Amino acid sequence: MKTRTGKKFRFDISIWMVISAVAVLAVISTVMILTHFQKQQDQAVERLLEKGSTLILSFEAGLRSQTGKSSDIFSIQKLLMETAQQPDIDYIVITDNKGNIIADSDPSMVGRQYGLDLDIANIAASRDKKWRQAANPEGAGTFEVYRGFFPQAGYNEKQTAEQNSGNMIIYVGFNMDEIEKAGKEDTRNTIIIALILLLIGSSAIVSLFLAQAYRIARTSLSRITIFSEALVKNMPIGLVALDESGNIVTCNETAGRILNIDCNDAIGKQAATALPEALQKIFADLSQQDGPVEKDLQFIPGQDKNKTLEIVAAGLADSGISTGKMMLLRDVTALRQLEKEVAKSRHLNSIASLAAGVAHEIRNPLSSIKGFAVYFRERFSEKEEDQTIADTMIAEVERLNRVISQLIEFARPLELKREKIHLPDLFQHPLTLIAPDLKKNNINIIMNTAPDMPLVDVDPDKVKQVLLNVFLNAAAAMKNGGTLEISLMTDKNIITVAVSDTGTGIEKKDLPRIYDPYFTSKPTGTGLGLAVVQKIMEAHGGTINVESTAGQGTTVSLHFPLNL
Repeated sequence: MKTRTGKKFRFDISIWMVISAVAVLAVISTVMILTHFQKQQDQAVERLLEKGSTLILSFEAGLRSQTGKSSDIFSIQKLLMETAQQPDIDYIVITDNKGNIIADSDPSMVGRQYGLDLDIANIAASRDKKWRQAANPEGAGTFEVYRGFFPQAGYNEKQTAEQNSGNMIIYVGFNMDEIEKAGKEDTRNTIIIALILLLIGSSAIVSLFLAQAYRIARTSLSRITIFSEALVKNMPIGLVALDESGNIVTCNETAGRILNIDCNDAIGKQAATALPEALQKIFADLSQQDGPVEKDLQFIPGQDKNKTLEIVAAGLADSGISTGKMMLLRDVTALRQLEKEVAKSRHLNSIASLAAGVAHEIRNPLSSIKGFAVYFRERFSEKEEDQTIADTMIAEVERLNRVISQLIEFARPLELKREKIHLPDLFQHPLTLIAPDLKKNNINIIMNTAPDMPLVDVDPDKVKQVLLNVFLNAAAAMKNGGTLEISLMTDKNIITVAVSDTGTGIEKKDLPRIYDPYFTSKPTGTGLGLAVVQKIMEAHGGTINVESTAGQGTTVSLHFPLNL
């Protein structure tokens, strides 16, 4: 059992366009993330600075009411230790302007030095808050806020340098554990949101490309469909296509005319019920492995005459799986007939050329024979038997000479010397030539002509030869008497001469061959008469038509065009 493979769909999207669009989105997302991080960091620094400044101000305000120095230090130490109990404060340190620790949230640190890496002299004299971030070996980092510490009753810029030199520095260290955790969480959330936005943006861009590609593909498909439908409908060759189930899926108007069927009604039906039997057999014998089938088919559509159809049929397959069958058909009846006529014409030309050569070779000896026959007739004139023999020789030589003349006339290319003439004026001469035969066979002549017949542009001598051959054939068919009727009629641009006899007629089986050279049913005939007639009529642009019934007679119609 065959397995159907999946169909492949192709979107015409450049991968570099997609990569470029995603790269732009990634850059934008990265910039947004960095900007967000920087903003968060600035906000955190600002908050800690404010918190540290507030805490320092509260120390200063709490100590301004103390008057004794020893009590101030004690109060500061106590306040430092109590304040440092808050979970977000790592330490609070107060040093003098030499870097010696005066008070510390850790009493064990009192007396040591701190902040010697800073410009402590300038820091001690300034109220500007400063900060720095330091590493804490015991845990998270520490954010340290520091400035000059002024627990006095106030600060006056007019104080002396000696008075200012007694200023102190306060350091407040904040534990950044919670801030770092919140920052990490916020960073993770920001990255997730950025990735989601990047994914959504990339999907949106890809969707736009896909939508554009789909729109273009649909437009192209629509145009191709319209074009293919118009092409199939108007193509001059018939087309019939079946799907894999044998149903007709395509049938154009040309196929309908050739097969004499209604294609609109046939589409969707099984070929076995909608198509002629001859085509069904061709479809049934098709195999996709054997390649296309080409053949001529004799076909009779309905009541029409027999047609010759040129058939090209093939099985359709996709990846080795049958998808249907297709047939192209063309009516080549006229073409095949023309090919037969061309082949026949070539054959006749060959015969004519051969006959002309033979005729020229025979004519000279015949002249000598006729001369000797005349000589013997005159020399032995006293003997009646010799006279009869000589006359017979002369008559036979003349008959052979007429045959040779017909052969030469048949083989020679025609050169017409046209004149405007009334056709009835050409009848008298050939009738005069056959008058003895007409009288001998007791044949009556009937003429049906009109006085106002139009002039015809013809070669008079050639037309006389045509009429003579037709009249001779008619007279030869009426050995026991009869009627020879000559009629003249016009129809549009055609003038017709109809010659009818009441003779023996022509057998039906012989009618297709009457124009063949050397074909004759008469014992002494040459078979060239009608062949020459047909040749002369074709040279005039006319036609000849013969209708005959065996035992009843024959009618020969000569059609001359009037528009030449």
